[in-house]
Amino acid sequence: MNRNNLQRCLINRRAIANVVTSAILLSAVSIMGVAMLGWSNTNLAIQKQAIDELFNTEINKINEDLIFDNIWFSTTCPGNCINVTMTNVGTLGLNVTEMKFVNGTTLLDLQYFYYTDGGIVPFGTFSSNATYSFPINSGDKINVVVFTERGNQFTTQVIYP
Repeated sequence: MNRNNLQRCLINRRAIANVVTSAILLSAVSIMGVAMLGWSNTNLAIQKQAIDELFNTEINKINEDLIFDNIWFSTTCPGNCINVTMTNVGTLGLNVTEMKFVNGTTLLDLQYFYYTDGGIVPFGTFSSNATYSFPINSGDKINVVVFTERGNQFTTQVIYP
């Protein structure tokens, strides 16, 4: 092999190497681009679903509405008890999960009651007899705070007779 043939052979090899390297780089960039596009679409879909769930939860919280029909104290129950009757006037069913009594003057929590069966259909009622153990005098103000499963709270105040 003479010198000219050797140079031609090396030049041809370099040209092929450039083409192969360029093809590999283009393939790698294409694969990474497709992977990034897939990842971003998945990420956007997850974020969209989270926003939809948050929006629906907040709309459902707005549609919950509860009014207190009657609150009365009794000493004829086993111990002292308070009866709280509520009506769901919202457009959705709701679940009462907790009721607490708060001193209306000092705002100290007096007693908590928890419920697992406090479901109320729209325009349905829920009544609960709760035996309380806190001291109370005639004329004391008691705040009744009811919490729902969606995180809403409804409050009213009664005066002990």
